[in-house]
Amino acid sequence: MASGKTIGFSGLGQAGNLLDPNNWAHGVVPGINDTALIATNIGAPMTGTFSVNNMMLLGSETITFNGTLNAAGVGACKGLMVCDGATAVFAPGAILNDGNVMIVGNDAAGTVLVQGTGAAHGVINTGHANIGKHAAGVGIVTIDGGVWKDAGNVIIGDAGSGTLNVIDNGLVTIGGNAVMGCNTGATGNMTIASGGSVTVAGGFHLLGGPAHGTAKVSVGAGSSLTAGNSLTVGTGSALNLAGGSVIAGITKGCIDIQAGGVISGYGTVALKDGMAIDNDGLIRAAGGTLELDGNIHGSGTIQIGANSEALLTGGKLWLAGIAFIGPGATLALAHGASVGAAISGFALGDIIAMAGVDAVSFNAKNGMLTLSDHGVQVDRLHLTGSFAGDTFAVHQSAAGALISLQHT
Repeated sequence: MASGKTIGFSGLGQAGNLLDPNNWAHGVVPGINDTALIATNIGAPMTGTFSVNNMMLLGSETITFNGTLNAAGVGACKGLMVCDGATAVFAPGAILNDGNVMIVGNDAAGTVLVQGTGAAHGVINTGHANIGKHAAGVGIVTIDGGVWKDAGNVIIGDAGSGTLNVIDNGLVTIGGNAVMGCNTGATGNMTIASGGSVTVAGGFHLLGGPAHGTAKVSVGAGSSLTAGNSLTVGTGSALNLAGGSVIAGITKGCIDIQAGGVISGYGTVALKDGMAIDNDGLIRAAGGTLELDGNIHGSGTIQIGANSEALLTGGKLWLAGIAFIGPGATLALAHGASVGAAISGFALGDIIAMAGVDAVSFNAKNGMLTLSDHGVQVDRLHLTGSFAGDTFAVHQSAAGALISLQHT
């Protein structure tokens, strides 16, 4: 394909009609080999079908697309570029077909909004995407009830600041990998809320550490994040659940929390059977029940906040420690789980829950709490701290035995 020309928008023709020659410099409508440069409002929503090689939105304008924009993406611009304060809105029913890389916030601010209402959705189709590309780039993409289908890889915070919001039943599918906070000084942010869904066929990586930036992801109630391969939370990065669900390792891989990385909140974190959570950082249950489905190992810790529950369904829990850090905390374990972590902070008002237990005994010399059922040992837990004047009591519930402390 020929490189074509860069043709600027003049706005002298019919408002919103990108096919009107009077709207373009020298009366020439950009064609499939050309780059369309728009640095001002086009006067009305764009309708119909407009096909170019590249489109550059560079300026403080807000342009609403009601029709179809096709951008082949050959050359440096790579398709649709939104920068220099520009905003591209894809209204319900609008379509973007970007054949290469959608760039939002190249070296300045850029915003893309994809809307949806009822059964009508704005849809953007991209080969790849880069949000917040260069150090001064600030890119924001919001999928508000709309649909984003990316065939390749998505970078959120390459060298700059990148943000992806998926809200109001918005849907994002990524065919390759999703990477956040790639380079030093970069920041990546993602919010999935109000029924939003993000599905990544490959790996999902919140990078961190001295060679990278940082990333933060929040998954709200009724919302989900799914990674087909591994999910990484790097040093200084955080994944927070506020009632949502995170699933990883559908085809292979694990959840890898690096030293200084954090998964916190309440909701569900799950892995394919046989996969593991490698926790060298911190997992914190806060605000409700945090369910962790899968074996957990590593040099990190699990904390349980006030009036919160860590529900651990894995049969092997080998990590540095499990800590009760607030009143009214609950640690729920699978029957007979192998727990190779010292449990600290257990106090009056806290609970250890396990099905199939009817009695417990505590050895104050070695701190071992033995759980049994009809005289047969079920499990042994290592508790640290002083329990002078306390006794361990067992209460049965519909979910199983609840082990607590009573002060004598």
